[in-house]
Amino acid sequence: MRTRIVDRFLMGAAFLVMTGAFVSAQTGTIPTSRSSHPAEGNPACGRILNECKRLGFIAGQAKKDNGLWKDCFDPIVKGGGTPTRDGRAINVPVSQSDLQTCRAFESHHR
Repeated sequence: MRTRIVDRFLMGAAFLVMTGAFVSAQTGTIPTSRSSHPAEGNPACGRILNECKRLGFIAGQAKKDNGLWKDCFDPIVKGGGTPTRDGRAINVPVSQSDLQTCRAFESHHR
């Protein structure tokens, strides 16, 4: 009789553990990129990134002169040039307040 109760207890515990692992696997977050940049968590920087994405810049395509960070975000926020694609300058519409806020954020996170 005792072994039957212990067996049922162990089977129930195993079921709960397996169910919990399945649920956590289904609800876990999947990383969208290889590395996360602190600027992605700042609303002002996020709006600048969204404008770059809207214009077609893609993370990881810097060698093709279409990189989100190197060819669009960095020239806007860090200065030193204008966003380019195929060697031509592109105007990215960003507000001055977003630009100033993002620059202040970036200077604190170097």
